Amino acid sequence: MQRIRKLATVSALWPEASLSVNPANRGFGPAANQAAGLAAGDVLFFVNPDARAEGDLFTEIARGFQMHPEAVALAPRLLDLEENFEIRNSEFEIVRRPLAPPGREDQFTFQLRRLPGLLSDARELLLFDHVAPDNASRRRFRYADSDRGAPFEVEQAAAAALAVRAGAFARIGGFDESFVPAWFEDVDLCRRLLAEGRILYWPEARLRHSGNASAGILGYPRFLPIYYGNALRYRRLHYALPARLLYRPLLAAGMLLRLAALPLRPRAPRPRRESARAYLRVLSLALGLSPMEITNHKSQITNPHG
Repeated sequence: MQRIRKLATVSALWPEASLSVNPANRGFGPAANQAAGLAAGDVLFFVNPDARAEGDLFTEIARGFQMHPEAVALAPRLLDLEENFEIRNSEFEIVRRPLAPPGREDQFTFQLRRLPGLLSDARELLLFDHVAPDNASRRRFRYADSDRGAPFEVEQAAAAALAVRAGAFARIGGFDESFVPAWFEDVDLCRRLLAEGRILYWPEARLRHSGNASAGILGYPRFLPIYYGNALRYRRLHYALPARLLYRPLLAAGMLLRLAALPLRPRAPRPRRESARAYLRVLSLALGLSPMEITNHKSQITNPHG
């Protein structure tokens, strides 16, 4: 009944919209591909349900594509719910904004990244980013010193809000549906889109985004193996053989470090027993003692990129 009311609300607000309802949650990538197959426009806009537009979003996206015919994707600026637009001391000086630590990332930290590599993997897995979240290497990886008030080229942007030319999306085959229910399907998509053209951060289009919903919905012992299972899948597809071989021991070392540090943390973000189960499941995955988890698509994920 609640779903019917929501659909009626959408139809009333946007009569020309085409609605497609699945009986179960297919996961972000498969559902996005399904919607793309029904869409008739030149641009596809993927957006999480917890994102809210600021101003005339679609006009700004259309203007960005018109101004940059070489761009195959535009990433609107994601803002936290209470964030101000401007981050400048003056017209010419950009405020140096620190990165938020892993697990508590704001939109500034979360949205834009370079494509992953062994250096960024090691930094995250071996807890260096946790101990020093604003380190220079992580700042470069997250484009933290770029002016977020001006457009610039990026390697990947979160699909929590991403506009993609329909032709380019079709040529690369859309989202890889093996990344279910979510996580790393947008990284994989951006990597393949770069062969078609440029991905631009476009701050004139803005949305407010809360994020961090999916882990809570799934529960940490389910979320973490899914996340790192898809991380392994991405590296199997895109890393050279030596890097692929090194990632698994890095992942195992990272989980052992987390287990060792868990009793020493004065305030763990999640219950210690729950965290320990999650780390042990990922450790088993890294050691090849359990298969990569295939998630039940009926899981109630509402924000797969949070």
